[in-house]
Amino acid sequence: MSHFLLVESKEILEKQPTVVTSVETETANQLQRLNNQLRKQLYDLHNLFEITLELNSILDENQLLHAYLLNLFGLLSPKIALILLNSENDPHTFTPICYRGLSQEKARHLTIHSTDKFLEIFSKNKQVVTVEEQPNDNMAIDYLKKVQSVGGYLIAPLTRRNKYMGLIILGEKFNKRTYSQSEKEMFSLLTNFLAVALSNVRLYKEMERVSVTDPLTNLFNRRYFENFLQNEIARARRFNQPLSLVMMDVDYFKNYNDVLGHPAGDKLLKDLAKVLKKTARRSDIVARYGGEEFCVILPQISGKGASSFSERLRNIVYTYPFQKREIQPGGHLTISLGVATYPYDAMMMKELIHKADTALYHAKKTGRNKVVLYSQLQ
Repeated sequence: MSHFLLVESKEILEKQPTVVTSVETETANQLQRLNNQLRKQLYDLHNLFEITLELNSILDENQLLHAYLLNLFGLLSPKIALILLNSENDPHTFTPICYRGLSQEKARHLTIHSTDKFLEIFSKNKQVVTVEEQPNDNMAIDYLKKVQSVGGYLIAPLTRRNKYMGLIILGEKFNKRTYSQSEKEMFSLLTNFLAVALSNVRLYKEMERVSVTDPLTNLFNRRYFENFLQNEIARARRFNQPLSLVMMDVDYFKNYNDVLGHPAGDKLLKDLAKVLKKTARRSDIVARYGGEEFCVILPQISGKGASSFSERLRNIVYTYPFQKREIQPGGHLTISLGVATYPYDAMMMKELIHKADTALYHAKKTGRNKVVLYSQLQ
């Protein structure tokens, strides 16, 4: 009996190392898996931190959107990606602004209006959804079918302070694997980062616009005008090209203001600003110089060309149906204009402004409602 006990005890002792080794191996494997998960999480957090820094450092909207898409492709490897945004001109329509992996025609197919049933349902959860998550509404399903038809798979809302800014759509992954929950969460985080960065870019752009814009007429202000003129003179000098400056003043503006009041005078200046913008070329710079005085920078335009432009502008203003224009002397609202041209009349900015202003002063003193070139005063 004792012999059998000894043999059995010996067999148990011999098996114990195997059992211990198996437990150690499984424990080691679990630790390795945990270690790998931690490493990946740290890697993802590091990437998210770097991406956040990059996005927050960009002040141009197009650059921001392209950088965002590039990072999305690097982290999540989608086959397609596109960003739909609204605009100031049409805040209720979300159109493809930036996209990769699909044609312009297919991207435009995903344009969506703010009243679309899909957005109404989508706005309630504000989470990443897949095209497979069918809502209980046929009209909402229609948009998901559109997304699916161009290869889209994941959709994330781009929101800031409970307002829709747009949508981000990703296609399936290149490796054909489904998106993991952590990848969906990362996509959601990246979308939130973009919403903040995009809001900052637009705020910066608006502040920049306000800093160079006359608040009454929405034309460029004097500060911007002088900076631009300085740069344009330098460019004209470098490329040996002419540059003309037109300065103008509303004739008898005090009479108009005194009779009709300041609100009417302000409206007149705003209406005149619209006429100037409409008459000038896209490459021209129209600014309010001060009071009822305006100016137009005409790049690559000689004195002769500036004279033709000024005469055309004078005639347009003369015939334009400004409110209560009949109270003005002669029954029309008129402007006087002075023209100076680089390099023939002046070589430096201040000198060019002075010469154009001198020509304007001469136009005012010799009858008004006329164009005077500084070269005519020589």
